[in-house]
Amino acid sequence: MFIKQLSIFVENKSGRLAEITAIIAKAGIDIRALSVADTTNFGILRLIVDKPDEAEAALKAAGLTVSLTSVIAIGIPDRPGGFAAAAKALADAEIGIFQHRFSLV
Repeated sequence: MFIKQLSIFVENKSGRLAEITAIIAKAGIDIRALSVADTTNFGILRLIVDKPDEAEAALKAAGLTVSLTSVIAIGIPDRPGGFAAAAKALADAEIGIFQHRFSLV
């Protein structure tokens, strides 16, 4: 299934994640999943939330650089080998995980 993912440019300094998540909480939005890719000076925070359009608006209103993209989401059982089975199903369908944006929930 396709869902929307937020990507937020974040300065790599103490307290920034707390500030961003507080903006989202204040808007009444639930964070379902997140990932962070960082370097020494900045990072990209990727979020799956229950109300992506509202989250994008709240974050932009706070002056943050945000983009919203569609990703493919798949459910994974919470057990040993759950991710391996999902990866195999994608490989069997000749879908490259690193060629597409996925959210594994």
